[in-house]
Amino acid sequence: MLVNDDACFACGQNNPYGLHLQFSCADDTGKVSTIFVPNKTYQGWKDIVHGGIILTVLDEAMAKAAGERGYHVLTGQIQAKFKAPARVQQKLVCEAEIVDVKRSIIYARSRVVTDGGIVIAEATAKMVIADTAAAYESALAGTE
Repeated sequence: MLVNDDACFACGQNNPYGLHLQFSCADDTGKVSTIFVPNKTYQGWKDIVHGGIILTVLDEAMAKAAGERGYHVLTGQIQAKFKAPARVQQKLVCEAEIVDVKRSIIYARSRVVTDGGIVIAEATAKMVIADTAAAYESALAGTE
């Protein structure tokens, strides 16, 4: 069983090095969103946010969207398309939603945009439902 000790790098409030993302759910569709203003700690090239940080935000948003539907998940596969660089100190909005649920797999999508509407990146993922010991062990072994 997965345990939340509030130290997650993406959303944990007790992780001094984390992003401290806080999500909200806008309506009954389960779509979630968060606002993130990255500082220089998260840069790659000068004044540009590292792509791995953007991917982390996309991934976490999809996991939170699954959580809104009552699922605990582990990411099995993620694919991202980076469309524009994100700048340090730029307000970013990330949204995510569940597209489909098939057996023990959740299909999700997310995107990060500037507050001006420029798309920074988009992602899709297959997430393993980890509410059972078998699904959890399968995810850790890298199988479905």
